[in-house]
Amino acid sequence: MSVFNGKKLYIEIVGESHAEKMTATVKGFPELKIDEEKLRSFTERRKPNAALFSTSRKESDNPVFSGLNGLKTTDNFSFDIFNENVKKSDYSPLYGKPRPSHADYARYLKDGALDFSGGGRFSGRMTAPLCVIGGLCMQYLNEKGVFIAAYVSRTGKVEGLSYKKKSVGYEEIIKKRGGIYPSLSDKEEMIKEIENAAIDGDSVGGIVECIAYGLKGGVGDNLFSGLEGKISSLLYAIPGVKGVEFGDGFNFGELKGSDANDGLFYSDGKVRFYGNRSGGINGGISNGQPITLSVAIRPTPSIQKPQKTVDLIKRENVEITVCGRHDACIVPRALPCVESAVAIALTDEILSEKYE
Repeated sequence: MSVFNGKKLYIEIVGESHAEKMTATVKGFPELKIDEEKLRSFTERRKPNAALFSTSRKESDNPVFSGLNGLKTTDNFSFDIFNENVKKSDYSPLYGKPRPSHADYARYLKDGALDFSGGGRFSGRMTAPLCVIGGLCMQYLNEKGVFIAAYVSRTGKVEGLSYKKKSVGYEEIIKKRGGIYPSLSDKEEMIKEIENAAIDGDSVGGIVECIAYGLKGGVGDNLFSGLEGKISSLLYAIPGVKGVEFGDGFNFGELKGSDANDGLFYSDGKVRFYGNRSGGINGGISNGQPITLSVAIRPTPSIQKPQKTVDLIKRENVEITVCGRHDACIVPRALPCVESAVAIALTDEILSEKYE
């Protein structure tokens, strides 16, 4: 069981990748008339497609709700997502043999597990309920005039659009998200990079950038209640996320204060900024500018190339090849997951403040 206990929202997710189902319980959510088509379209983006580099596992991922008031959310509701395309036997040869860079060995240290079927409770499958909740939060935020858009700025060594390139505006980036691959900002080269890795039995990682715009200034607080910390904690709930930065992030390490600071000025009686290197957050509080952040996602650990590991039962060194159905790059499917994490964080903050 995994729990998010926010200021207003309480989220509990239970299940495993090859269990009968995954169950999510949500408390403290505002009343919202669910747009089923919008929710379906949002969660569909997390599912694999027919591309060469995508997993062949197909799941409907339709949430079965309980506790709703018709099509409206209540203060306490839940839903199930059933696993319909389970092939646990694919992992039989890996019994007791932890896959490198998966949670297998850490899980063994935690609870003594030796059955490494899929990722269990650490699997990317667990982001399916996360995206249902995130999709509902997106609908709530849209009613408040807040919108969130994520896109892939890098796959492997291929760079695409980035908010860090000052010549590229937010509007241009968001507009580029249309089409069959809305996540890929440099579609042809990025797909080629991923497909080459798939053909080689390997995988690639990438960078997801996300922009949240329309949020008013004054949301969040300092220290443990900071907006960056809140968003980051939810982003790290996504399997494969290994780094998070806001605004210019690690680039600040090579700048001088005179270059890094965002100057202020008045225009039409309102305070404006000359730049947004801080990513829309100062002191843990939103300043009214778009929130910009980037997320580093590691290459998929499940690859067909031989890898060195250990047999925990025989206590010997072995070499394995990971079978089963896997993505050569999980980054494109991570887009709604990133948007969901940000949406849940912002929804919890807005609910806890006097936000008009």
